Amino acid sequence: MKNSSEADILAVVESAKRAASNLMRTGRVWEYSLLSRIMKSPDPIGRMIEELQSRGNAVVGIPTKDPAPAVPAVPDTKYKTHWSLPVHLRRSCMRTSSEADILAVVESAKRAVSNLMRTGRVWEYSLLSRIMQSPDTIGRMIEELESRGNAVVGIPTEAPTAAVPAVPDVPVEAPAESSSESSGELYQCPDTTKQGTSLRERMASLGYYKKHSLDHDLLVSFAKFLQFDMSNENFKQEVENVARFLYFMDPQQASLLFVRQHEKSREYFLKLSEAGLSKQTVQNYIKSVKRFLKFHTGSTDLCFTDRVLHEDCKNYISFLDNIQMATSKQVSKETTRKRFDTFQEGVLSSTQVTAVLAAAKKDFLAVIGKLHAGECSPGHQLTLTELQLVLYYLEAIVILEHAQRPGVVEHMTVTEWISRRRDDTRPGFVVVAVKEHKTAATFVLTQEQEMWFDLYFSEVRPVMLGKKRKRVEDDDETDERFFISSTGKAIYNAYNDLERLHKKYQVPKVTSQMARRAYETATKELSDVQKTKVAGYLTHSTATAEKHYRMKEIGSAVDAFLILRNLRGDSE
Repeated sequence: MKNSSEADILAVVESAKRAASNLMRTGRVWEYSLLSRIMKSPDPIGRMIEELQSRGNAVVGIPTKDPAPAVPAVPDTKYKTHWSLPVHLRRSCMRTSSEADILAVVESAKRAVSNLMRTGRVWEYSLLSRIMQSPDTIGRMIEELESRGNAVVGIPTEAPTAAVPAVPDVPVEAPAESSSESSGELYQCPDTTKQGTSLRERMASLGYYKKHSLDHDLLVSFAKFLQFDMSNENFKQEVENVARFLYFMDPQQASLLFVRQHEKSREYFLKLSEAGLSKQTVQNYIKSVKRFLKFHTGSTDLCFTDRVLHEDCKNYISFLDNIQMATSKQVSKETTRKRFDTFQEGVLSSTQVTAVLAAAKKDFLAVIGKLHAGECSPGHQLTLTELQLVLYYLEAIVILEHAQRPGVVEHMTVTEWISRRRDDTRPGFVVVAVKEHKTAATFVLTQEQEMWFDLYFSEVRPVMLGKKRKRVEDDDETDERFFISSTGKAIYNAYNDLERLHKKYQVPKVTSQMARRAYETATKELSDVQKTKVAGYLTHSTATAEKHYRMKEIGSAVDAFLILRNLRGDSE
């Protein structure tokens, strides 16, 4: 408008101000019930576009075959922002505060409005499409809305429970007390009497799991660096750690400007400790942020585009070094305390180790019965709850019954499953070898367990892969992984799945280390030959195990498996 009059320019500015005011008053508060209705509509993407545009947002990249719907008038809402924030603050919220503090809050609100107008109201059609294709569309939409400065109200404390239909008798061997009826509970549904007690729930209630969208350029480039340059298979966890940190530092916009906020950074790591995270986990957050900055200072053009910010980033890395040095002693003390606690608790019995498998077997066999009877084609009639139960139960078999590390579950490939070998002298057992692990692992399955794994591979896994959605470029390695999560991605933390299974069936949590320690202790009364075979089966990482105990023969693996089974008291 360089050729327009000052009056015309001021009129446009006033119009923009009114639009911003309307967006802040009516466009950023969403009812959970509205989102639920949108996601259940026949055309959720079109309905979502319509709702976004009615609130003053813009949706770009809409395919020509899906024309943008007409924009209706802005709806009324019971939520509103005060027309004059300074007046409201002086009269109510900050009536005892100084004028400087009030003006600081006003300026912060202005920046929030500016950020919302610049970054929060433009939506890519491709992003909406990915959200609608995700397994949890409402949860993913809520996450995206909150990351853009919106508020979602009326979220139910517990999802409604869906009934699970009865299933036929299971055509596999099972204990006498087992039946083919499923419990009918939603798998992820927590016990309402215990809500808010776990660390995850506490972190979520404090808002420490809120994060910026992983589609942000800063995070996408970092993810690609970890995945392809560093060959980091758990890169998603590290990227999410950084996304949460960036959200705490600036909820409105992800940027590198946090490097100029040392005190607030220190406060974040302190709050993580106060929330209950271990010192080692806090160290992991620090390492993730540190690697994030090293990537941007050493592998991008930042040193050419903004030398001042580049220097600030380098100074911030030194600041993180100092925090790490200060907390290293606390980490050592924490490790010593854990070892002492473990000593005080004693060692579990082999029966206690596999208690969750016994508790979940009835429901698991019910789902296997549906698959085995050919009722699903293939697996598509199973609920997400049932799909997850099959996945988690098989993971628990590998980790608890066969005492393997979680990395075996995370790294096992389709090729390794197809290449399993049968014992010539005992054809009722097959041996699976996993190479991509810090110590090459080997575990043995019975004929019944082999059938379970094969049903998962042929019926459940294809459904899991069908749920895949692209955030960063998907690699072919995901399709090669044997165990696939409910989001269609490779399992990157089997420990979390194991914890969910224990929580579902209200069984005391047992970790991989606890299981391995229990079996190691139980072998003390065995002969040296038997101890050697068990040590090989557990693939100890010590130099002695590497030299003497590495499993090389199928027969030895089956022998070790039978020893462990006898220690558990399992029947033939």
